[in-house]
Order: sequence, then structure tokens, then C-alpha cells
Amino acid sequence: MESAKGSALQKRYFLGLIAVSLFALSTQSANAQSLTSTNAFETATANQQIAQAPTAPPQFVPTDVTPFSVADEHTTLGQGYKFRIFQALPERLWFTSTTEVSQRLDTNVLFTYSNPRPDYAFRVLPNISLGYNIAKNTSVYTNYFVIKDTFADNTFLNRPTTQSLSMGIRHNWQIGDKTNVQVDFQARELWQARGLRQFDFIPNLTITRAIGARNVVFGSTLLQLRGGKYFVAPTREIDPFYTLGWVHRRGPWIFIVTDTLVTNFRSPPFHSSVPRQGNCSMIADIEVARPVLKSFPALMAFIRAEPIYNWSSHKAPGLSGFDFRLFGGLRLSFSKPAYNATIDNLRKQILESEEEAPVAPASTGNGSSNLRPAIQNTKPKKSSARQQILEGEEPGSAS
Repeated sequence: MESAKGSALQKRYFLGLIAVSLFALSTQSANAQSLTSTNAFETATANQQIAQAPTAPPQFVPTDVTPFSVADEHTTLGQGYKFRIFQALPERLWFTSTTEVSQRLDTNVLFTYSNPRPDYAFRVLPNISLGYNIAKNTSVYTNYFVIKDTFADNTFLNRPTTQSLSMGIRHNWQIGDKTNVQVDFQARELWQARGLRQFDFIPNLTITRAIGARNVVFGSTLLQLRGGKYFVAPTREIDPFYTLGWVHRRGPWIFIVTDTLVTNFRSPPFHSSVPRQGNCSMIADIEVARPVLKSFPALMAFIRAEPIYNWSSHKAPGLSGFDFRLFGGLRLSFSKPAYNATIDNLRKQILESEEEAPVAPASTGNGSSNLRPAIQNTKPKKSSARQQILEGEEPGSAS
């Protein structure tokens, strides 16, 4: 009997031990599942926050959103139309307008270090500048441009429309007949994506040198001081640009070669950079262009190759790898220069030539002569171009 009771107690003990073990295992499993669910929720929430955080579109390189002009634009209007339209505008007013429509092959559209994704894109880029000369070689101006890309495969990149609005002041020095030095300072607002805007101070120095009648070489240095609020910069990044270029004309053909080095200083030392990772880029452009029609010389057809090298980015997506772009498209441009400096120079030359001209002797009828002004005819005549210049009018305006 006692042995039977002992065996029964042992069975109950083992059954209780098994029950306690199973309860403990079930509790641990429930806790593990709870922790796993919590971690998964936190990870998904973090990914969602990252996805919703404003980021710069990866398809734009620095020279896309901080462009510079390598040469004066050509007018699209014929001489007659251009002359009549420009007559009605102030001589100190100048403007340039360029619209570029292109298609391109992009071999690494997301700028990743490995596994590049190629794509095909269509781009529209209108760019307008309007300025007024406040002195002989000094002007104030405003600039606006839009970049819109549409991709065939990576359609999630189609949403952002980048816009830039700026105002600035510019001064030119002409050194001899072949060298020009331009100093420019610009303040601009850049809208890159929904919820992301950048503010930039952009001082710029450009030196241009003509070599013969067909070649122009130039060098430019630009410092982009970026912040997040109006006229508060730099608080996000500092980006120096260094550019060398060459322009060659041969008949109707125009060849342009440029190379730009960009160094982006972001975090550190700044803590609110977008994107946060700094990097270096080398962007080269080789372009061949010619007018579509001889009678309409500023409607240009062009093809442009653009290799892009990125480094010092720690393999960050959007800032890494090599990309090659091949553009082809049309560019329509027209401009009006400021005429006040030219007219002032002409006026000065005319006055100097009149002061140096000898006074013609007028005959008295008896063989002698008096020193009198040679111009005695006071009959009103139609204003000549010389008179209009002296009177401060533009040549060709109504008298």
C-alpha cells in the first residue's frame, strides 16, 4: 500500500512539474511573440517616418539645380522684329529666356553604389532672367526656373517638380577687348520636393577670355551657402563649385565642354542637412549643337553626354556610384541686352569728335571769309541717329 501511494505521489509530482514547465514555456513564447510584434511595429513605424521625411530627389545633380551660363544666349527673333520690339523697351532693361526640352538615357538614376538602375527620362526646363542696369556695368536681376522630369520605369520619381526663384546683383569688368570678369551675388529659394525647401546665398566669380574669333575659355568658382529659412544660411551645408569650360564655334556648329567639381560639406558640421551625408562629385558635359533653321538661329538642336562621378559618400544611396547620361533635344532661347553702356560710349565718342572738329570758314561774298559755324541751315530736319544718341534716345525711335 505504501509503495502504491509513493508511486502515485511520484506520478503527481512529475505531472505537476510537466504542467509548470509547459506553463513557463507558453509564457516565454507569448512574451517573445509580444516583443517580436513590438519590434516589428517599431521598425515599420521608423521606416514609415523615413519614407515620409522630406528628401531631395536623387535624379538631380548639383549642376541641374545650381546652373550657370557659359555664354550669352542668341536671340530667336529676326533683326527687323527684334529691332521693333526692343525699341519699345527701356535701354537699361535686359532679359534672357531659355526653354530646353530633352530626352535622356540615364544609367544609374538612383545614384547607388552597386546594382545601378537605368531609366529613360523626358525633361522640360524653362529658365527666365530679367534685369535692370542701375549703373554702367552693374545690374540687379531676378531669375526663375523649373525642372520637371518624367521617367519611364521609376515612376515614383515623377512627383517632385523642382523650382527656383532668386534675386541678385551683378557687376562686369571688361579688361581689354578679350577678357571679362563678372562678380555675382544671388539669394534664392529652392523648392525640391513636397515639404522640402532650401535657401541659398550664392556668390560667384566668372572669368571669360576670347581666343581668336571662334574660341572662348572660362573659369568659374561658386560658393553655395545653404540654410532652411529665408536669409538664414549656412545652417545646412556649404558647397563650393569649381568649373572650367571651353566654347568653340565652327560655322553653324557650337561645341561646349565643361567640367565641374563640387564638394558638399554637410553633417558634420551641420545637423539639419538634407541629405545628411556629404560627398564629392565631378560632372562633365560635352555638347554639340546647331540651329535647326538658318533663318531662326536660336532654335538649337543638341546632343550632350554627361558622365558623373561620385565619391566620399560612404556608399549612401542617392549620392554614390557612377552615372552616364546621354541627352538629346531642342533649346529655344532669346535675349535682350542692356544698351545704356553702348549708347553712353557712342555719345561720348560723338561729343569728343565734335569738339576736335575744325570750324569751317564761311564766305562773305567778296573773297574774304569769317570764322562762323559751318552749319547755318536752321531748317528742321528729321532726327538722325547721332542726334538721338546725343539727346539720350535710342537710335531709330520716333522724333
